[in-house]
Amino acid sequence: MTFQWPLCLIALIIVPVLTWFYVAAQKRRRTYAVRFTNLSLLERVVGKGPGMRRHIPPIIFALALIALIAGMARPMAVIALPRDRANVMLVFDVSGSMGSTDMTPSRIMAARQAAHLFVNALPASVQVGVISFNNVAVVRAPLTADHSLIQRSIDTLLPGGGTAIGDGLNAALDQLRQQAKDNNGNTIPSTIVLLSDGASNSGSDPMEAARRAHQQHIKVNTVGVGARNSVSVGEGHLSSGLDEAALKAIADQTGGRYFYAGATKTLRQVYTDLSTQISWVTETTEISALLSALGVVLFLLAGCLSLRWFQHFP
Repeated sequence: MTFQWPLCLIALIIVPVLTWFYVAAQKRRRTYAVRFTNLSLLERVVGKGPGMRRHIPPIIFALALIALIAGMARPMAVIALPRDRANVMLVFDVSGSMGSTDMTPSRIMAARQAAHLFVNALPASVQVGVISFNNVAVVRAPLTADHSLIQRSIDTLLPGGGTAIGDGLNAALDQLRQQAKDNNGNTIPSTIVLLSDGASNSGSDPMEAARRAHQQHIKVNTVGVGARNSVSVGEGHLSSGLDEAALKAIADQTGGRYFYAGATKTLRQVYTDLSTQISWVTETTEISALLSALGVVLFLLAGCLSLRWFQHFP
């Protein structure tokens, strides 16, 4: 937390000063009580004292004072807020190796299940699109707020063919460029989530597509699946194993992150975490009103308790 008017915090010295006066008053109170030597008679006359309860209203009063002074200093806090608008393109590798069964029940099925969880967790205002790629890229669903359509398009993903990562990225960028701004001309935050299990072996250069994404200020988060340092078998043929270096380079180029998921459970967690990141945005917001309201509530609480118990304000 930071403060726009930090000099106002000097006023907090009032709190220890008032505390000192309160402690001194309590000591004098005990001194007067001790002077009355017949303590048993004093207890019958005065009755049972309030005990520790008498300190509660002053403590609440002090907390209220701290909250009000802090509010005067115009505090700024970084808080998470739900994102109003966002565009997300899901880009899936559907090459033959995605039919491998080293993930349960297979890589492509694990990817589909994780994607369903991802879409379910997104706010209704977030537009989602789906791209698949093997030797070529295919737009399975353009950007839309109809999440049920996205779920159905995810279910159409089947493995077969080669791996053209660059073409998949370029197809996603083309979709995002078409809806880069809202009706008021404001840029809509856009993200690509790319999943692959192999090295690019056809189509355009993935790094060229990554540089294009960087120029368009679009973050690409990449997800690698399947066993590391291995050759994958799928759809009756062999393909090169996971190219983590390339996926990391794509993410780094665009300011995104690379995730490795070697198991179905891990892949689901990755997509769940990504949906949370996309759904929420952190903003620095002034919370003076919040602290001031808290101070007023605490003042009222201290006053009500003091009147209820002792018939006077603290």
